[in-house]
Amino acid sequence: MGGLEHIQQARAQRRDAERKRKALESQRSAPMQAVDDPRDAALVLMLLIARNSDAPSREQYAAIEDHARRVFGFEHDLAERMTHARFVASRAESFEQAFGLFGNLFRARLTEAERRELVDMVEAIATLDGPSEPQRDAIDTLRRRFATA
Repeated sequence: MGGLEHIQQARAQRRDAERKRKALESQRSAPMQAVDDPRDAALVLMLLIARNSDAPSREQYAAIEDHARRVFGFEHDLAERMTHARFVASRAESFEQAFGLFGNLFRARLTEAERRELVDMVEAIATLDGPSEPQRDAIDTLRRRFATA
């Protein structure tokens, strides 16, 4: 009656669905995995912490751009760096996911003092409009993960 064929077909459909889900997940996270400059990754985190409360405010964008100019030296290519950071941030599911992908980059390329400065910058962006409870949680997670580095 074809019962075995139905079971095999259902298994194949589940495997195909799982492969498709993994491929989409990989495609979505590829822009984050391609970031190889900790300054660009920091911009993405600042955009994501601003997005964590709601849509980023003008003040938050202005503060992020100020950090990009003053701290990172992105004076001449600021528009390009911010556009790229916005794109990468749009592909992230959450602040925590992005930090998980950037964590090794930060640990390998930033000193302890630079990691503390990154936490301070992220916190400064969050405090412009809050910080909200999700933002506090994200900052606490950032601190804890850097503390164990």
